[in-house]
Amino acid sequence: MADEKYLAPPWIKYPYAPKESSFWKDGSGAEYLIKYKEYVKDTDDYDEMFPKAITFTGQVTPSDNLSDNFKNYLKSPKKPLFIKLWTPDAKPKYNPEYVKGKYTIMYDTIFTEKKHIPVGKDHFHSIGEIITLVKESIKQLDLTENEYEQLWDEIKYTVYLNALYYKLTDDINLIKEIIKMEGRIIACYSDNLEFGVQEKDDDTLVGDNLMGLAMMEFRDHIIDVYRHYEDIDWDLSGKPHSVEMCRCLLHNH
Repeated sequence: MADEKYLAPPWIKYPYAPKESSFWKDGSGAEYLIKYKEYVKDTDDYDEMFPKAITFTGQVTPSDNLSDNFKNYLKSPKKPLFIKLWTPDAKPKYNPEYVKGKYTIMYDTIFTEKKHIPVGKDHFHSIGEIITLVKESIKQLDLTENEYEQLWDEIKYTVYLNALYYKLTDDINLIKEIIKMEGRIIACYSDNLEFGVQEKDDDTLVGDNLMGLAMMEFRDHIIDVYRHYEDIDWDLSGKPHSVEMCRCLLHNH
């Protein structure tokens, strides 16, 4: 199959459109799904070459360890459709204590900068805007203030992970830089010690580094999804979502 031409799977052609989005029901989204189904005869082969991104996989069954409020929110029409469990327990794949020894620095400007972030047919301008949307949707539930705080504490990593996914997959250059970090420990430098970490005078790190942990989990996922990106025939697939250029935002420590 070395000479085979590969049509870009929908989750790479339109990385910003989750499977449940109305984007796929009409216009270019619907047309591309038809093209994909007509072209791809062996979906098992394609799934091996291009594993489905989290946007196209089935829903993860929540663990019994999650609170009832969390499980109810996942089924609530108030929840934005792009907020999705990556794992049953909604816990980070990596422990904050994992950030020791050599690590790669990531600055929090990637989260705070204003930049167009498409999600389905919606548009956001920052990860912060997505976080605010989710918080507002939780506030629409019939919860006490204490229940709200507990639910947010339980769900926030999942929110960060999903927001990060749509932010970063919007740019193939960022994806390729992140893939280069395979196996590395990532520390997000930030004044927000929930998002990231800071160095103390004794060179130890303080902070939860949730965005650094999310970046590592995102990286592991995207490595599989985009491993054969160079085998895609873009003449066949049409214009890619983003254009490649030289870009580097990372520094080794």
